[in-house]
Amino acid sequence: MSAEKTLDILDQFDFETRALSVPELAERLQQPQSSVYRHMRVLKERGYIIEYSPGLYSLGYNFLKLARIVKMDIDLPVISQAAMRELTRSTGETSILLVPSNLQAVCLAAVPSGHPIKVSSEQGNIVPLYGGASSKALLAHMGDKIVEDLFKSGMVMKHTDYTIQDLDEMLKHLADIREKGYSFSVSEIDEGVISYGMPIFDSDRKLVASLSVAGPKERMEKNESQEIINEIQQAVEKIEKQL
Repeated sequence: MSAEKTLDILDQFDFETRALSVPELAERLQQPQSSVYRHMRVLKERGYIIEYSPGLYSLGYNFLKLARIVKMDIDLPVISQAAMRELTRSTGETSILLVPSNLQAVCLAAVPSGHPIKVSSEQGNIVPLYGGASSKALLAHMGDKIVEDLFKSGMVMKHTDYTIQDLDEMLKHLADIREKGYSFSVSEIDEGVISYGMPIFDSDRKLVASLSVAGPKERMEKNESQEIINEIQQAVEKIEKQL
């Protein structure tokens, strides 16, 4: 089929092989060069292939438009569900998906464990950006200016004795989170709750969300922290592959 041969040509391009000649394509596909030329001519006319240099072809800019359309249609809670369910199953605790919204955060999705706990980060809730592992995983990657604006806004309030209310302390704490690659909190917003969180980035390394695991202190302290961190990292990687 003509369409199948055209797709076979496009499939030859990847991150390692970004430019190919017609003879190279013909050899890879075991097709006559004349046949490859015909398909390449159509692809070039439609903007899906460009002549990178004389005799060498690469993917065209039309794919950028298509990629943007795909990204616009990505539903973050939907593509995260499988990874979140597996994270909750493997850790036995609640998994939480959070996104930044101005100087606050919004819980897009939560997968409760078999023994759910009462936390502020329930689906649809607006939560503070300055406390809890879910929020701090976001705030650590939003820039110092945002952190300073947050503290100047008067929005930072004491929820428990562990809530960080000093700007300099928070800036140092967020730098430590960036260095470690994950956030951790004990009773910062919800008394008696321990949580671990990590940021989620899209293919352009733009911050889009955070993923965390939260559970009661007495149960979480029985688990190996590095195992929980590894499980979150695996879930984040699965989600990022789809962004």
